[in-house]
Amino acid sequence: MLATNHALSGALIGAFLPLPLALPVAFASHFVLDALPHYGIPLDQRNKSSTYRAIVYTDIFVALSIAMIAIVFRKWNMEIVGWTAYSPDVIWVQHYYKQNRTLHIETKNKFMEFHRKIQLFERPWGILVEITTIAVLLPLFVVQLLK
Repeated sequence: MLATNHALSGALIGAFLPLPLALPVAFASHFVLDALPHYGIPLDQRNKSSTYRAIVYTDIFVALSIAMIAIVFRKWNMEIVGWTAYSPDVIWVQHYYKQNRTLHIETKNKFMEFHRKIQLFERPWGILVEITTIAVLLPLFVVQLLK
């Protein structure tokens, strides 16, 4: 699932649940979203695809913008819980740079194996699921910001 969807989901969890209860719920939400159909292409094509890179860079920009907006509006619970919902993907970033910028995952790390295995439904058409999810969550996020 795109970082934007994880960030929006976490921010909304932070808007409705108090800390510290919101933190494990947001962390778990990451894996629920990753188990749903979402955007992805085969690992061996990711480093070669300009479309994939464009989607990833746009996603990073939008997710960071959401984080900055939560800071500007001083919605600290939304900010903290949004980052918590995204946090399991940080290990992929670290792995990407450690493995010479390739996303071919072969590891004995049980957490990474679990995280990789639940993403059974990564498909190019999953971008439609991603966009639909953003279209549903973004207005809810804006409403909570303005409260």
